[in-house]
Amino acid sequence: MQLGSLTRWLKRDTPTWEGELFTASTMGRGRDLVLLHGLAASPDTWDEAPECLGAGYKLHLPHMRGFAGLGPSAFRDPMNFLKPMADALAAYIRLNIGKPVPVVAHSMGGIVGLILARDHPDTVERLMVVDVPAYFSVLITPFATPSSMAGLAQHSRRTYMDKSRPQLQDDLRRTSEKLVTSQHQLERIVKWGMASDQRTTADVMAEVMVTDLRGDLQKIKVPVDVIYAWDKAAHPSRLALDQIYNAAYSGLVQGSKLRIDEARHYVMFDQPAAFYGAVNQWLAK
Repeated sequence: MQLGSLTRWLKRDTPTWEGELFTASTMGRGRDLVLLHGLAASPDTWDEAPECLGAGYKLHLPHMRGFAGLGPSAFRDPMNFLKPMADALAAYIRLNIGKPVPVVAHSMGGIVGLILARDHPDTVERLMVVDVPAYFSVLITPFATPSSMAGLAQHSRRTYMDKSRPQLQDDLRRTSEKLVTSQHQLERIVKWGMASDQRTTADVMAEVMVTDLRGDLQKIKVPVDVIYAWDKAAHPSRLALDQIYNAAYSGLVQGSKLRIDEARHYVMFDQPAAFYGAVNQWLAK
C-alpha cells in the first residue's frame, strides 16, 4: 500500500453498523460504494481502493462475522449463510444509504452479491463480481451440479473442521500459493484464514460448493459485470477459463466480462492498476 493510501486507511471510521451477521465501517465522502470480501477474508482486501479509486467515494466495508478475527455470529445457521447475509446487507443499504448503490464483490462475496441483486434489486445500482463463476464448483469440474457435488461438499466441510491448527496453517499456505503471487500478500491471506472461525469457514465453503445461481441470472435486472483472473500457474489455458466464465454467466440480462491476465484469485493485489482501472471505468458508465 502506498503512503497516501495507508494514511487514509488508518483514518477509516470505527464500525457504523453492528449487525447480527456483519459489522461495517465507512471511509471517505462522496458517492457510496459497497465492497464485499470473500471467504475467510477481510475488508482489508480493498486496502488499495482509496488510493486507486481516488477521492469522491464513500466506501462501505462490511466485515462478515466469523472471518479474519471477527467472532462468529450467535445466529449462524450451518449451510445457510449466503442468503441471510444478502438480506442483512439489503437492510444495511436501505437504512444507511437509502438508494441503490454500486457493489463490488470478491469470491464468496460475489455469490452474496448475486443473491443481493436477485432478491433486493432496489438496493443494487450495479454489481461487479470478481473472480467467481455463478456456480463456483464448475471450477472443479465443468459438469458439476449441486447434487453431484453434495457429497464432496460435506466431505470438505468435515475435513476442514477436523484439521489441527498446524495442519490448517500448512494447508492455508499451500492453497494461498494459488490465490496470489506476492509472498507478502500470501502471508496476509494465511493470517486472515487462521483468524477465521474454522467451523464457519467450513460451513460456508460447503454451502458455496452447492449454490448454483446460473439459473437465476435472468431474474437479475441490474447490470452485472464480471472480472476474472488468469495466471498460467493457477489456471488452465485462457481459452478454457474464458469458456468456463462465458458458460457460467450466459444467462445474464446485461453486463460484460473482463479477464485480467498475470493475476491470480486476489486480482486486486496482483494487478491493482488493471483491476482498479476497470472498476473506475465501470463506475463511470
